[in-house]
Amino acid sequence: MPSKAVPEIVEDYILYYYAKLVIAASAGEGGNYRFIMDRYKKLKSGEIKMSDYDREIQKEAQQPGICAFCQRQGQTVPVEVIPRRLGGPVGVQNLVHACSNCAKSKDDKDLLTWWCDELGRDKDELPRIPAGLFLKMAHERHQIAFTLHQRCTNIREIWEGAQP
Repeated sequence: MPSKAVPEIVEDYILYYYAKLVIAASAGEGGNYRFIMDRYKKLKSGEIKMSDYDREIQKEAQQPGICAFCQRQGQTVPVEVIPRRLGGPVGVQNLVHACSNCAKSKDDKDLLTWWCDELGRDKDELPRIPAGLFLKMAHERHQIAFTLHQRCTNIREIWEGAQP
């Protein structure tokens, strides 16, 4: 859950979790609250921007045969981060490589339900690449639906709240 300093609106939740799960993780500052809030504020002010999908796609391409979820090396298959039945887009921006165990377990479930409820993992432990893609797709979806300023009190509402 973001700090009280983060307003309870969709865009702020997306930017906060992007700072926490993507930027801080990449910089080795995952548990550094000051760093996370600094990056969130810079994202909010426009001083820095979320990277394009290309960043995650390139990182994924640099790790052939490594599961985006459990990091095991071996045979992988493409898996949708956000299943199409839940409104996920068709395209490489919605695909990661997963080992057969993770692919079978995730199936066509939404990322947060699978990760948190089924695996019992904390949302703050979402792997960087799937988290980055999820947050970017959610931002784009809300931007198209003009709902970035809609109230949001939980990261799980980020995808559910926008219907373009």
